[in-house]
Amino acid sequence: MAGLCFDMYGTLCDTSSVRTRLGEALDVPERLVAAVDETWRRKQLQYSYQSAQMDDYEPFWEITGHALDYALAAYDLDPTPDTRERIRSAYDRLDPFPGAVEALTRLGEAGHDVVVLSNGNPAMLERLAENAGLAPHLDGVLSADAVRTFKPDPAVYEHAAETLDRPLDDCRLISSNAWDVAGAGNAGMATTWVNRTRDPPESIGATPGRIADTLPAVADDLC
Repeated sequence: MAGLCFDMYGTLCDTSSVRTRLGEALDVPERLVAAVDETWRRKQLQYSYQSAQMDDYEPFWEITGHALDYALAAYDLDPTPDTRERIRSAYDRLDPFPGAVEALTRLGEAGHDVVVLSNGNPAMLERLAENAGLAPHLDGVLSADAVRTFKPDPAVYEHAAETLDRPLDDCRLISSNAWDVAGAGNAGMATTWVNRTRDPPESIGATPGRIADTLPAVADDLC
């Protein structure tokens, strides 16, 4: 049995589910809500990369706020501070993807160690895991915050192996983010790419060890 490390954002939980909160808070046309959401998520990832490369770490909750501020400014939106915080708090209540609980449950019952490994800082991950109904089906929540950098830095994947007390190649990252899979594989971790949209793999970094199109399919493969 292996140590299975699930990415949270975009893999277990759907980041695009923030659109409901955005629409309610901003009261703007749906196409603008979609544009703000796309820019917010893109900048969230970009700022995590920048933070790591500049050796200027901030917790992912703060990174998420900076990215939201950029997205709002990009579309000339200026909500009140209270509204801004309500929008950011949508990351505490993302919708789990279909089959997430089923997959985690089956894998745990099969004897695997099942944890989250995410860029999110511990408090935001714990809130989301609880609100999404995932917490009872996890053996732990591991955060990049422990090593003060972000995926795909090898230190994040190495931290997971050390915490699970397993060799790196006895741990498996399961992620829908191709760049995350490429980074984990490059660091020496086994990988499964949840490729829901049939995208090509990254051209830089390791190729996926295994590919599935849904979370239940991951369980089918590993149980």
